[in-house]
Amino acid sequence: MKKGQARIIEVMLAAIVMTITLVTIMNLTTPLRSIYLRETSDLRRVAYNILNDFGDARVYENIIIKGNLTGRLWEDELILFISVNIPPQVVFNMDVYVLKIYRNGTLEWVKLNRKPISNVENWQEANIIEAESVTYTYVCVAEPDEGRGTFLKIELTLGYGG
Repeated sequence: MKKGQARIIEVMLAAIVMTITLVTIMNLTTPLRSIYLRETSDLRRVAYNILNDFGDARVYENIIIKGNLTGRLWEDELILFISVNIPPQVVFNMDVYVLKIYRNGTLEWVKLNRKPISNVENWQEANIIEAESVTYTYVCVAEPDEGRGTFLKIELTLGYGG
């Protein structure tokens, strides 16, 4: 075999090895800018997970019920709790209602929060690309005794800020 023929075979083998290596690396690594399509179902799932976790941890009794009984501003505490549990690009707004039962048998949902529970200044004017709202009902079962059996309705709206 002549030197020229050996070089051509050597170049072809090198090209095959480099192609196999390149294809293997491309299959094993993720692209730097992966495309992620967000869906509102993601927001709904996050909202229900947060509200359910708060219920399991008795956050509603410890922050909302005790805050109303003592008169402290519990809304700021709740803003902090929610902000820590959601991704940074997600904006939220929450309203909390308590079920009032009157002597004549009528029922009424009364809004408890005296100030907005939100991580944006003005929810109505916020630039929100997508949003999902969920309603969660909760019955207080833990301390304090004055709040036991209280029905809460929590409306949480999560959205992707723009």
